[in-house]
Order: sequence, then structure tokens, then C-alpha cells
Amino acid sequence: MSRNRLRAGLSHVLLVALVTTIAQAARADAPQAAPQAPAGQDPALVARAKERKAEGDKAMDKLRPLDALAAYTEAYALNPEPALLYNMGRALEALDRLPEALEKLTAFRAEAPAELLAKVPGLNDRIANIEKRLSRLTVKVNVEGARILVRDVVAGMSPLDKPLVLKAGPADVLVEAEGYFPHRARVDLPGAGTYVLDAQLQSKAKVGKLLVTAPKTGVTVLVDGKSAGQAPLETLVEPGTHKVAARHPEYVDYETSVIVTAGGERTVALVLQRPPPIYARWWFWTTIGVVVAGGAAGGAAYALTTEKEPGQGDIPPGQLSPAFFVMTPPLPF
Repeated sequence: MSRNRLRAGLSHVLLVALVTTIAQAARADAPQAAPQAPAGQDPALVARAKERKAEGDKAMDKLRPLDALAAYTEAYALNPEPALLYNMGRALEALDRLPEALEKLTAFRAEAPAELLAKVPGLNDRIANIEKRLSRLTVKVNVEGARILVRDVVAGMSPLDKPLVLKAGPADVLVEAEGYFPHRARVDLPGAGTYVLDAQLQSKAKVGKLLVTAPKTGVTVLVDGKSAGQAPLETLVEPGTHKVAARHPEYVDYETSVIVTAGGERTVALVLQRPPPIYARWWFWTTIGVVVAGGAAGGAAYALTTEKEPGQGDIPPGQLSPAFFVMTPPLPF
């Protein structure tokens, strides 16, 4: 009986501790700062900031992070409380805008007073988890003022003063500048890691662009005897005549020549043809002819070198009329 009471008492204590921990975590997850107007601050603006913050909190409760972000951003513009940086960071995280979320949360960690940071004990872990999902891309460009786009969004101009903080994973990068051919690359940005892209832009006054297309995949393209990759592809070449060849195990080799001008583009559409069937190839019938001729010659040799005894006639003399020799066609052998 005493054991059951002891177990019940322990269960009750654990339950109370668990509920208390959850409540504390919930309070810590939404740090609050007293809406006091700083010296010289318009109390009306502070009050409006408080209203917008409350509206942002309601939007987050209703799973509308975009509306919440707008409300928090306006509230921060009216009254820049550090707590609003945290709220904006959480809204941005919910929107999967991780680089911006990291920026807001690290700014909150740097600006918030100690008593406010104490209300968010899991802040460092949250920042660390976001860092694992981000990557830092360094883009080296040989032309100043080139525009850098990542995932179809302008990320900056060259030279960049620091690496780009981006979501990890595959990304299309485009670097372009006036008077130069653009540089395109598809990269795989590692989580919690770095990637360096060397984008060397080529002047349109010095080179031209060669584009090669093919009706099939797996076609290897050679330009002037050197492998350029698999079609479709584009490559920059010096002005002049260039030999383009295509290789595929199921098709006949294809070759052509094109002239590329400086600053111009030339497209080569590869033509692929399957090889003729074996019975349609010249050497197949030549071989068959040799075999047949050899066989015929052998038969003739046998006939010429084999002697037989003359056979006995079985038609009585005078039984064949002269018409037989005239009307009977000659035998084919």
C-alpha cells in the first residue's frame, strides 16, 4: 500500500515538473519587452508598435507567418525593440527564408540585454540548427561590376565583400556583365559548408559561342578533336573554322565544320543516323559471293576429276524422231 502511494506521489511530482517545463519553454519562446517609450520617443508611436506586435503574434498563432512578418517589421520600424528581431526571425524561419532568419536571430543575440536573452535558453541551438541548413558561396569574378544571380535572384555585384549565405542544396548561378558572355554554373551547396565558384567571363570581342544540340542523350561532342562534353552544350571558342564531331555507340559518327565569329553565336544541330543492317553492308554480300563462287568451283573441279563408266542405253535404235531434237529445249545444265 505504501509503495503504491509512493509511486503515485512520484508520478504527480514528475507530471507537475513536466507541465512547468513546457510552460517555461512556451514563455521563453516568445520573449517580451516592456513597451516603454525611450527618451524623446513619441508615446503614440510606441503604442502603435505594441498594437502591431500583438497583431503579429495573433498571425503567428493562426499560422500566417507572412502577415506576422509584416506586422513585426512595422513595429520594429516604429519602436526598435530587440524582442522584435527574434519575432521576425521566427516568422522568417517559418517562411523558409533561412538566411534572413539567421540574420535576425544573430542580431537579437547581439543586441538583446542579458535578462531578455535569459528568457530564450534554446536560442543558440536554434541558430545552430539553421546554420546546418545553410551554405556560404564565394564567387570569384575577373570583371568588376558583374551581376551575380543565384536561383534567379540577384545576390550582389562583383567583387563581393563577403560570401553569400544561401540555403544548402542545388543552385543555378549566373554571372553576367556588359560586353561579356555570361557564365552559367549549377552547383551543389553543402550544408554548414562553403563553396568557391571561379567565374571567368570572356570578352565578346575575343571569342564566340558555339552551341551544340542533339536528338538523343549520351552523345559525346568533340570540338577540334577535343572532348567538350555531352550534348546539349555551349562552349566558347576563338573566331574561325572549327570541326564538330559526335560520337554515340548506337549511331554512325557525325562530323561537320562551322565558322564562328567574335561575339557571335553558332548552333550545330547534330544529325544522327543508325548504321545499316548487316545484310545491307557491301562486305556482307562480297563475302557471300566468295563463298558461293568457291563452292561452285569446287563442284566443277569434282566433276572434271571424277571418271565414270559409260552407261548402257535403254532406248532401241530408231525410236527417236528428228522432231525430238528440234522441239525439246536444252537442259539448264
